Amino acid sequence: MREPITDQDREQVRRLHADGLSRNAIAQAIGRSSSTVSKIAGEEGLAFTGGARTAAATAARQEDLAALRRDLTARLYRRAAANLDRVEAGEYVRVEVLPTGDTVDVVTEHPPAQDERHHSQAIGSYLTSAARLAEIDAGTSGHEVRSMLGDLARGLRAAFADEDEAAAGGG
Repeated sequence: MREPITDQDREQVRRLHADGLSRNAIAQAIGRSSSTVSKIAGEEGLAFTGGARTAAATAARQEDLAALRRDLTARLYRRAAANLDRVEAGEYVRVEVLPTGDTVDVVTEHPPAQDERHHSQAIGSYLTSAARLAEIDAGTSGHEVRSMLGDLARGLRAAFADEDEAAAGGG
């Protein structure tokens, strides 16, 4: 005949579960079957999915990854802003290699069209990556974020294209 479940059994299950022991480890520690431990856990609202230790480790890992994504998102936005600042600066400095192999800094009022295109592509890439990371953290499909940043990237490309045409025609 089965022994009735006591308050002491319940307390031990709660304590050992909080300590991160698995169902089988608790059963062994209190001298009860794993099905009895499962019954007590169910009545107490305790879960063993993946084990208590695994759940805590998984939650900590998810928090670490979320912090990393937030940091990467901020860094991507800073890179996009730095590229835009460089293009919009009062003077643009680029390095050219002379036939002798020496380098010289060339300062112009505006970046050459090819440099502007490269900066525009980099900015769009940074913003797209940041949007994807934000989408993950938001827990949504991110269509709104992606749409807004996509519109911004298209607007930047169009602005750079207009400046390219103006520089080529009126330069």
